[in-house]
Amino acid sequence: MGAPDYIRTVEETLVDGCGDCEDLTYLLVGILSQPAFGYRTAMVILPGHMLAGVHRDDLPAAYADAPTLPGGTHVAIECTTPRPIGEFKHEPVLAVYGDNVKYIDQSAIADMGGDLLQDPTQFQTIADASAKRPH
Repeated sequence: MGAPDYIRTVEETLVDGCGDCEDLTYLLVGILSQPAFGYRTAMVILPGHMLAGVHRDDLPAAYADAPTLPGGTHVAIECTTPRPIGEFKHEPVLAVYGDNVKYIDQSAIADMGGDLLQDPTQFQTIADASAKRPH
């Protein structure tokens, strides 16, 4: 669209009523981690994509059998596609950021090589955002 891609604030996403996978993941993780739900959440990084993760023990009983992401504690929740809870794009899960880094697939990151290095700040930006989240 001719505009630089940037991660919107939650307020911008709400006002605009739209966003990309990062914007919508930040919004959903922010909502689900607040007292109304109080879920333990994570931001899940795939090649060129981001989605939300919720600790499997925090989900309603109807999702008790939902598959977990690598690392075994979080269940995927897509923010931009209508996939059932627990299902996600068949891409390597590069990292799961929760209260701290829960999982990093270093071999998948290495396999991506040049693709990841086109924007190496992506991981630092996400790590910084995760560190600033209230616990």
